[in-house]
Amino acid sequence: MGDENATRRLAMVEFIGTFPTLSGAPPTEFSDLSDGVALFEVLSEIAPDHFDPTTIARHLGDNWALKSSNLRKLVRNLEYYYHEDLQKDAPASFQQISSNLGKIARTGDGDALEPLVELVAAAAVTCPQKSEFVVRIMGMSAEGQVQMKGIIESSLQRLEEYDAPDLNDDALEDDPEMIFSNDSGAGVAASAADRGAGGALFDADHLKQTMPTDADKEELEQALLEAKRELATQKSLMNEVREDADKAQAKLRALVEDLQDRLAQRQDELISSEEELRDATTELDGLKARVGELEEEKAQLADELDVASSKAAQLHKAEATVLAYKKKLDGVGVINQQMTDLEDQAAGYLRQIMDLEAEVKKTATLQRQVDSLQKKLEALEFEKNASVDSLKNTSTEISDLKTQLAAAEKARKMFESELEELRAQQAVEHEDVVVEGFDSHAPMSAEQREKVMRMEIENKKLKEEVEALKSGGAVASTGADTAALEAEIKTLKDQLEKKTAENKKIGSDKDKLEAYTKRTLAKFQDKYLVALQECKAKLKEKQDKIEILESRSATEKTAQKREERLLSSTIYELGLAIMQNRLKER
Repeated sequence: MGDENATRRLAMVEFIGTFPTLSGAPPTEFSDLSDGVALFEVLSEIAPDHFDPTTIARHLGDNWALKSSNLRKLVRNLEYYYHEDLQKDAPASFQQISSNLGKIARTGDGDALEPLVELVAAAAVTCPQKSEFVVRIMGMSAEGQVQMKGIIESSLQRLEEYDAPDLNDDALEDDPEMIFSNDSGAGVAASAADRGAGGALFDADHLKQTMPTDADKEELEQALLEAKRELATQKSLMNEVREDADKAQAKLRALVEDLQDRLAQRQDELISSEEELRDATTELDGLKARVGELEEEKAQLADELDVASSKAAQLHKAEATVLAYKKKLDGVGVINQQMTDLEDQAAGYLRQIMDLEAEVKKTATLQRQVDSLQKKLEALEFEKNASVDSLKNTSTEISDLKTQLAAAEKARKMFESELEELRAQQAVEHEDVVVEGFDSHAPMSAEQREKVMRMEIENKKLKEEVEALKSGGAVASTGADTAALEAEIKTLKDQLEKKTAENKKIGSDKDKLEAYTKRTLAKFQDKYLVALQECKAKLKEKQDKIEILESRSATEKTAQKREERLLSSTIYELGLAIMQNRLKER
């Protein structure tokens, strides 16, 4: 079953792809049809008078509200095209599609979208240009042709003939044997039933007795002619009233559609504003989280400051140790002099040893003395090297401790200033941005619907009364008296006056409704624009604060790097001075 549905949908996509598109890229997946753009372009080629592809929104992304607006406009125009041009209707399909427009726009549901595509395909094969579109279907793949054949057959089976309501009174014939009654056709039905059943209301003798004379006939004919003229006048008046009612209804329908489009547009703008507000709230939450992180960093820096203080104490101790090492270094200088003297003595000893060896090999005692002197010389050299290494390590440790002390003092000052700024900023940024929603359009929509329903009910009553007048009864009887005919004509005049008054009332109610709708819409727009400006101003303030913080952070980083370079150059110069002092001492 799933494979069959997938094949059907692929065939539908292939069929839609046979039509040219304004964007030049035909749909590749069935879900691409959920925004209504491709279907609207197909219908614009089928019926360009009803479907203008430039009136719909494009490149919608995930904006389901604009997709729903496109689909609503598509379904409304498609239903009107079926009724007016094709004289067809599919009430069940249109009802199902209208109830699933939100699902199609949000999720692109394929099951809910299939009936709409089927109605578009049925319109293509029933429109005046159907031969051209059938040729396109024949150009599809073999499997696509088979699937499209089944789709078109099933969609055509759901179509039925559409009977538009006929409000014309042209079918009424000026029959001299017909009279009007107030029973909405009941008298006609009863008389026809009596005549059809063969049961006459009057027998032949009674007819002879009640047969009017020639003078009575002339009077009746004269009254009948007057009644016909009055009836023709009433018909013309009713036609004018009906035309005015149709015009008013058309204006009201256009007004309702315009209001629906405006409401959808305002809803889309409100959704966009809510998304912007949500982004601003997210940024504000991020800033609050950043403040928390900075507070944690402040606590961490306070701990590091304590550690730096302890290191500074250690540095003071190290300086005392350095002084002791300096004194030892002076002692080492004396030892160096002694070593030089010993080296000279060793050289003299060597010369003496060579002289002694040249003269005569001395005893083993002298040899042992020479060996001991050499061992002492090696021990002195080792001690000298160890003293030099210890001095180097001590100098390096002193320079490191000084560097750490300077960095700790710098960091302490920087973080104390940053802590004060963060405290001031935290006191300012506790305000929340709240945008109150507006619900002023809800009462307007309810009252408008009530007015529209009342006008439709009254219009329906007018149509029923017109139909009653159209099919209303008259009985073929030459024996009715003139008084009853005049009473019925007077009753018809009274009814006509009542309907005229009702039409005037409907027109005044319509004008009041239009004025109320415009006034309410203007109020809603003013409130919406004020709220939108407030949101934009608050967002701009937050953005300015963020930019100030970023510029401040960049400035602090630049200053820190500059201080690091200065500190490194100072350390380098200090090391160079120490090396020069050592060289001078040597």
